[in-house]
Amino acid sequence: MRLSEITPADELTVLDKPSRKIRERTGKYVAVNASFMTIQFKNYKDTLLISDLRQGKAKIFKDKEAVTFA
Repeated sequence: MRLSEITPADELTVLDKPSRKIRERTGKYVAVNASFMTIQFKNYKDTLLISDLRQGKAKIFKDKEAVTFA
């Protein structure tokens, strides 16, 4: 699935590794620009760097299908 196919109504799962522990979070897509992607989680918003997503430091899934950043 491509990033352009995601809509604000879609629920996304984010897997990242903030230190030595893998963290899984679920939220809704808010906005994206050339450098950042913002996702609204249950109690907070978080901004992910697009460069981190391209390098595989964090992964995003929609309905168990990986989102690609080409």
